[in-house]
Amino acid sequence: MLDYDPRDPSQQQTGIPFDLLRRVREEEPVAKLASGSWFVTRQAEVIPVLKDVETFRTDLGPLSGVGGVEDLDDRELFLSEILEPRHGKLRRLYNSCFGPHRVGRLEPFVEATCADLVAAMLANDECDLHGDYAMQIPARVMAEAMGLPADAGPRFMGWSYDGTLMLRSVSPGVGADSVPIQHYFAEALAARRAMNDPPDDVITFLLAAEVDGTPLTDQEIVTQLQFMVMAGVHTTRTLLTHLVHRLLEYPDLFEAVARDRDLVAPLVEESLRHDSPVPATSRRLTIDTEVGGCPMHKGEWIEVGVMSANHDDAVYDAPEEFRLDRPDPRDHLGFGTGPHVCPGATLARLEARTAVNVLLDRVTRMHKVDGAAYPPLPSMLDHRPIPARLVAAP
Repeated sequence: MLDYDPRDPSQQQTGIPFDLLRRVREEEPVAKLASGSWFVTRQAEVIPVLKDVETFRTDLGPLSGVGGVEDLDDRELFLSEILEPRHGKLRRLYNSCFGPHRVGRLEPFVEATCADLVAAMLANDECDLHGDYAMQIPARVMAEAMGLPADAGPRFMGWSYDGTLMLRSVSPGVGADSVPIQHYFAEALAARRAMNDPPDDVITFLLAAEVDGTPLTDQEIVTQLQFMVMAGVHTTRTLLTHLVHRLLEYPDLFEAVARDRDLVAPLVEESLRHDSPVPATSRRLTIDTEVGGCPMHKGEWIEVGVMSANHDDAVYDAPEEFRLDRPDPRDHLGFGTGPHVCPGATLARLEARTAVNVLLDRVTRMHKVDGAAYPPLPSMLDHRPIPARLVAAP
């Protein structure tokens, strides 16, 4: 029995226990946790689990305060919780929303957003690289992709901060029509329908979309828009925060990437590997099966150690080192793998590369603030600030 909780909030202060994870990979790669869940830590087991989405079902119910997907109406299932064949059909809609053709159209907006945010940070003696930059970028970009007014970005951030982002109508103490983000999107759908010439954006696309010849219900659209914010704002800000925090923490890295912008792309990929935005993800067994020689039973939970797998000594040379010279920078599980690989990966990579490039274009140095407390790097990111003093480029 392993006395470890992959979601222990104390890791927000102490950081990810890489030494412990290394020992677990070596001694008990498929471990039973004290909570009763299973924990897999090596790529040899993690990748097959992530790829077999029928046996190991995504179930985010506990994060919404309910027992599991069995407590949810099918219309309130997030994309990753929906089983095939409907999952694949909905996923094609996501791919249309966030494929390279649509993401490319967002690039000027992403660059302008980053430039405005850097200018605002430079106007002050101190700034917060998390709240003033990394959090703002994906929130504003997602609002733009959805065709929503500028105040949608702060709303997305607020729901991330106050913890209501994961709520659903059956969450304790909520009730139908009382989930803030769902109510907001329901009003947005009604407003869009009233337009004579609606814009070509995510919301308009989903309103016109069909699956098997049937339009999506409003609740289905609202739920998927909610999930897009969860994945495309809440998670992406973790990637961006780790990136800018690392550039602040390691001035030599900042200078190296500033000199050679060809290093920006491998910097992003190494952050996705070394500082995985999602350290672990939960799955639920739909049948009895076996993983790594360990019998598992229907209904049991399994924690998939993405961070641990991204530090697997059997796969990576010196995995604990943050290096920009790895032979295949994209060889990681930062966006998952298999049928549920992140559909917003193209947009997240664009935001990350642009955030770094614009920062390096306009800032020559970044300094930590004396006496300030900083979260560990990497960590299970909360909403603590990352104070910095920026020196403007001449």
